[in-house]
Amino acid sequence: MEFFIKNTKFSFNRAWLVLTALLMSALVAVSFTSCKSDDDDDLPSGVEYLSSDSLLIGTWNGGTELYPESYKISKNDFSNGYYEGNELCVRNISSSSGYIYIKYTKSMNADWSYSENAPDVGKWYAISYKNLTDDTISISGAYKYGGATSTETLDEAVSEFTIENGYFGTYSDCTRQ
Repeated sequence: MEFFIKNTKFSFNRAWLVLTALLMSALVAVSFTSCKSDDDDDLPSGVEYLSSDSLLIGTWNGGTELYPESYKISKNDFSNGYYEGNELCVRNISSSSGYIYIKYTKSMNADWSYSENAPDVGKWYAISYKNLTDDTISISGAYKYGGATSTETLDEAVSEFTIENGYFGTYSDCTRQ
């Protein structure tokens, strides 16, 4: 009988340890799945990821015959034939205007060429849009003489690249392709 009690105690202790280990593993797993990763940092107030049903998505053509322009916007990527970016976020000012924020994947070098190794790659930039309809849009990349060409963070881009700060002086009128 004594052997049986010792064996029962041993089995109970072992079962308790196994149960505790399983519970701890479950808690750790739940905590990891509920935590945000570094890639899911909170967006600045009023900024959201571009939705797949946004009117912005598409290919927009404008400019002149001598200087044609084309902007390609997808849920995740932006390109105008020169600079490109991903991690698209938007801040809507109205139903037909706002800002698109991109993280450069290709930008301008000091010699005016564009590459994936340019100094601004990996930094944030903004594009303003207005007059958005099903078929038309006016687009302007952020530019101000002496102003920033990019920012380290999205928060800084939201704060820096605004019409009120003197960026976005010239817009291209485009139509949907």
